[in-house]
Amino acid sequence: MPDEQELVLNKQAALELCDDEELFLEIVVAYLEDTIEHSRQLLFALEAGDAHEVEERAHAIKGASANICAGPVREAALQLERAGRNKDLSQTPQLYKVFKKEFQRLLEYLKSLPLPS
Repeated sequence: MPDEQELVLNKQAALELCDDEELFLEIVVAYLEDTIEHSRQLLFALEAGDAHEVEERAHAIKGASANICAGPVREAALQLERAGRNKDLSQTPQLYKVFKKEFQRLLEYLKSLPLPS
């Protein structure tokens, strides 16, 4: 589980990967577009009890979050991905609660950035 004190995003590490703040901000825009939809689909999959779809959507969120160095969301998505892969959704209500909280914190932070139109 993500640590409550962990930064929502390691911007310094993300900028080192991108080499350019403008590029980073463009990646954030794409991240927002993609992961908001993946998170919706993840919730639908959880509600339907579709372990394979939970795994797929969580995997996509995990990878995208790693790309922008958003550790807490990446970790929360990893836990959901594992549950889906293991076809054991018994813990997913709690796992999703953690994911949702961390994702919301991240969205609030990202939306405060000077994103390109």
